[in-house]
Amino acid sequence: MMRKKRGYQRDTPKELVRDYKLFAIACEGGKREPAYFRFFENMSRKVTVDIIEDKISEQELKHKYETKSAPKWVLDRAVKYIDKEGLTYEDDLWFVMDKDHWTNEQLREIADYCNDYPNWHIVVSNPCFEVWLYLHKKPQIPNAKTVKCKTLKTEIGKLEKGGYSPEKFIPHLPDAIINAEKKDSNKAHFLPNQGETKVYQLGKALIKVIGKNDFEAFLKAKLVR
Repeated sequence: MMRKKRGYQRDTPKELVRDYKLFAIACEGGKREPAYFRFFENMSRKVTVDIIEDKISEQELKHKYETKSAPKWVLDRAVKYIDKEGLTYEDDLWFVMDKDHWTNEQLREIADYCNDYPNWHIVVSNPCFEVWLYLHKKPQIPNAKTVKCKTLKTEIGKLEKGGYSPEKFIPHLPDAIINAEKKDSNKAHFLPNQGETKVYQLGKALIKVIGKNDFEAFLKAKLVR
């Protein structure tokens, strides 16, 4: 039986009191997802982003499990991160998952854990994170109900000269949020239908804390649209 995170202290210790909100994000150890979310680290003093895979390595858990047959692996890595780094009631923990890597039952088990804590969240892309990336540039995905990850990855590489990079897509985050939320055909359920994504929920949470002005100022100072 998987252990759950021990209860948070309601009175936050003084050494943990800070003037920013922490977004701890578990991305299954992929490349595009961590690179994308690391980009938010320097956007505003109001936000810091931790990629859990950067903080808690597979080496630290390999003595317990032979394979990454999560949800046990993913949940235990998140719990180990919280034990090591600390998480207050004001902070958020997000699981960014791809449907093609998991069964519905596995994803539901993680979602059930998130339901136990108001600041734990799961956002799933179906079939993969590239659904979210595509919607930064286009309002909808052709043949969304049957689209495959391989096709999406190929098409994303064509959307920008030189291929995908976070700095070319994140300026279009507000469009992605609108597009993804509009296409979400079952907002009440954590699991999106094929060709849909729930990552817009994390995007909205980040923008809410960063603020539209800081977001735009960062883009203006650092990026060329």
